[in-house]
Amino acid sequence: MKILIAVIAYNEEESIANTIRDLQENSNGLDYDIVVIDNASSDNTRQLALSMGVAVMSHPVNTGGSMGTVRGYFQYAYKNGYDVLCQFDGDGQHIASELKNIVQPIADGKADYVIGSRFINKVGFQSYFLRRLGIMLFAAMDSWIIGMKLTDATSGFRAYSKRTITFFTKYYPHELFDTNQLMILAHFAGNKIVEVPTVMQERKYGESEYNFMNAFVFPFKGLVNILGCLLQRKQIERIKAKLG
Repeated sequence: MKILIAVIAYNEEESIANTIRDLQENSNGLDYDIVVIDNASSDNTRQLALSMGVAVMSHPVNTGGSMGTVRGYFQYAYKNGYDVLCQFDGDGQHIASELKNIVQPIADGKADYVIGSRFINKVGFQSYFLRRLGIMLFAAMDSWIIGMKLTDATSGFRAYSKRTITFFTKYYPHELFDTNQLMILAHFAGNKIVEVPTVMQERKYGESEYNFMNAFVFPFKGLVNILGCLLQRKQIERIKAKLG
């Protein structure tokens, strides 16, 4: 299978070299290509990635959040014919040796959309208190809508099958706002979702977009996005047959 690891990054010059080196040296038997999706960094993120022999796709302007890079990596994967696409954060929180856990269900034909959860085995970095509260809230809502138990609904450590790549590139060419929207729309389009245990680590450098203010703003936006997904349900479900 042709696998792409999309490393999303914005001003991660202190972390990006270690992240890429981890992917290059600790593949755990996986054969994959790497692309850095640079969200208009103003530091040396792009230059460092290129110097390590990695492809870089740069946004000309910052999208205002990490979800803006998602549309970019879906397009890149679709146009280059990848069978599996994995999101991998450039801040050092994700671990290359864990990639096999989220790729395997797709390789086995058991899933189209795989979420790497840090809360199943509760090993490694478990995020901060306010962030965990938000995750628990949305995990409960998403579980009810999708009809399966989820523990880490907002996880950025994800993998998608070709079916999911095709859906978001060819049949849903609209803006994507958060992971709840991404997952619910994928479910409505008939993509099978699976959650697997993974280990993550705390970022060592830089600042997360989930700061104190966003701890209150993001949940409100998330609720609006979920409502929007529910209003689109019938429209999205009609796409199932086109996806095969």
